[in-house]
Amino acid sequence: MDRRLQDIVAATGELPALPSTTARLLQLLDDDTVGADEVLDVIGRDPALTANLLKLCNSAYYGLCRRVGTVHEALVMLGNHAVVSLAFATSLGDVLRGPLAGYRLERDGLWRHALAVGVGAAHVLGNDGDRDRRERAFTGGLVHDIGKLVLNRPLKEKLQQLPPAGDFALLLDGEHAVLGFDHAEAGAALAAAWNFPPALVDVIGAHHAGAPAASAEVDLPLLRAVQVANLAACRAGLGAGTRHDDDQWRAGLAGLDFDEGEAAALVRRLPAEVSALCEALGGPR
Repeated sequence: MDRRLQDIVAATGELPALPSTTARLLQLLDDDTVGADEVLDVIGRDPALTANLLKLCNSAYYGLCRRVGTVHEALVMLGNHAVVSLAFATSLGDVLRGPLAGYRLERDGLWRHALAVGVGAAHVLGNDGDRDRRERAFTGGLVHDIGKLVLNRPLKEKLQQLPPAGDFALLLDGEHAVLGFDHAEAGAALAAAWNFPPALVDVIGAHHAGAPAASAEVDLPLLRAVQVANLAACRAGLGAGTRHDDDQWRAGLAGLDFDEGEAAALVRRLPAEVSALCEALGGPR
């Protein structure tokens, strides 16, 4: 890791520490054999998290056939990994919802984008009916841009902000020009410091790289799902200041081997689904 980036990550004192419940949920996300008792033990220790989780499970976003009254009922209806993933999203909100002046993002700007990419990635990777893969994709999309939390402070301190809007390449070039590295690199460093599962660290670090450039260890289906969802979120007006034109959209999808019709359908559904999630999680729609 670049020494200067290492110093910046180490000096992120203004960032809230990853809550202990969130850290434990991360461990459960990476455990394919996690049992219901373990999930209940972690979530049950946090009454606020339990209340918010049940509200989310009963929201329009999830659209369950009947109301869920306990975490145990949620586990029965949704499965262990789905509940852990939703609990993780709920607990991470306080970390991602603050304003980022270095990126000209008001409060909840990054949060809404993160939710959009999480929802989108879950749709992309969940088409085969594999619920666990769907939830891993949701989590990967949710955390893909955490590097912006790291770079916000040094961008402000240098009194140099990035262009008010632009495509991914312009954003990355701007970060490199000001700081010498980009938010994907910074995000991977922060994720490693927060003990994220290696698969998430890899996807965060590679989410702006072309698939051939990604290391062999990266979960390529997960990476591609996050990349497609990132494009779709920007296309849907949920890009947190990032955008792209029609040519960039088509080129990005072609490089990811994703059907343009399916991607267009994803763009259409994202705003309503993100609004439903924001409402359930107590944020602006």
